[in-house]
Amino acid sequence: MSAGDVLLVASQFGQKLDFFDAVTLEKLQTIEDLLAQPHEIAWDPGRRLAYLTHTYRAGAYGEGKPKAHELSVIDPDARAIVDIIDLRPFMAPHDVEFDPVHDLIYASVEEENGRNGIVVVDPKTREIVGDIPVSAPNTHWMCITPDGAKAYLTHKEAEQITVVDLLARRQIAAIPSPAGAEEIDASPDGRHVFAATPMMSLTINVAQGQLNKRTPEPGTPAPRVLKIDTATDEVVGQLDFEEYLAAIRVAPDGRVLVSEMHFPDPGAESGGPIRGRLNVIDPDSMELLASVVCDELPFTIRCSPDSSTAYVANLKTGSVSVVDLGTYEVVATLDNNIGPAFGGSHGMTYVPAR
Repeated sequence: MSAGDVLLVASQFGQKLDFFDAVTLEKLQTIEDLLAQPHEIAWDPGRRLAYLTHTYRAGAYGEGKPKAHELSVIDPDARAIVDIIDLRPFMAPHDVEFDPVHDLIYASVEEENGRNGIVVVDPKTREIVGDIPVSAPNTHWMCITPDGAKAYLTHKEAEQITVVDLLARRQIAAIPSPAGAEEIDASPDGRHVFAATPMMSLTINVAQGQLNKRTPEPGTPAPRVLKIDTATDEVVGQLDFEEYLAAIRVAPDGRVLVSEMHFPDPGAESGGPIRGRLNVIDPDSMELLASVVCDELPFTIRCSPDSSTAYVANLKTGSVSVVDLGTYEVVATLDNNIGPAFGGSHGMTYVPAR
C-alpha cells in the first residue's frame, strides 16, 4: 500500500462512483448519475483505466426488470467516465475481468434472446471481438486464471461451475455445484479457484429495501467454499458454514476471503442491524483463520496489493468496512451511500498510484 493509491467504490442503487484515498481513507471525489446499475469493476493497469459493468436498469437479479448492456470506461487519475462501451445484443453484463496477458476484456452476460456466456472486448478499439456461449444460463460471476488460459463461471441457481478455454473460446467442462453458486476467484498462482456455494435463496425487493432469507429446498447443501484444482477441474477441498456466503476474493498472499450474509428470522419484528461477517480461510488447509463482523449484507471484497487490508462493500448499509488483515479488526467504515433503505455498495477496484 502506497501514498496515492485509490479505491473505487460503486453504489448499485445510488448510481454513483466514489474515489477514496486507500491510505488516508479520505473521500476524494464522487461521480454522480452513473448509468443504471453499476455492478463490478476490472482494472487495466497498462492503460490505467477501469471497466464498470451495468447490469440492470432497475431492481436486482431474478426480478424480471429491464436489463442494461454497457461497460463504463473510467479514468481514475482524471476521476471521470471517458467512454461507454455498448455490448448489445448481449445483455446484463455482471462480472468483468481484464486479461493483461492477451490484452482483452471479458464480461459475463445473462441469457437473452439465445445469447449467454462471455463477451470478449478489445480494449484498444473498445469493440466486441467475440463471444463464448456456454451451456448453463445466466453467467453471473467469473474469474480467469492469471495466465489468461481459462475462465471459471458461476450461474446463480444453475448447478454447475462452467470451465472455459479462453484461447479456443469454448466450454471444456462443467463441475457439479448442487443448488448453484455465487462468486468465484482464482489463486494468484493459478493452481486453484475457490467458489462460494450454493446460491443464496432469498426474497428480493429492492424498492422496499428488503432482502430476506427463504427456506432452502430439501437437499440443499450447507453454505460452503469449494476449492477446485485447475489442472484437473475437480473439487479437492471445502469448508462449510452455517449462513449464506456471497462474494469471494483471494488476497495476493493467497488467503481466501469470503463474505457471509446474515438475515432476520422470518416474521421477526424490525430491530437493530443484522450484521454479517468477513471470513478468512487458509488456502492450503481450508481452515478458518478469522471471522470479522462487518456491516449489513457484506458483499464485494477487494484487497490492497500487500495483503495488509481488505475492503468489504456492505450492500444494505451502503458502507465499506476496512479490515486490517493482520489483526483481523475493522479499523474504519467508509460512507459510499449510507442512508437509503438499500445503500447498494457493490463493485470495487484498487488502483495503485501512478
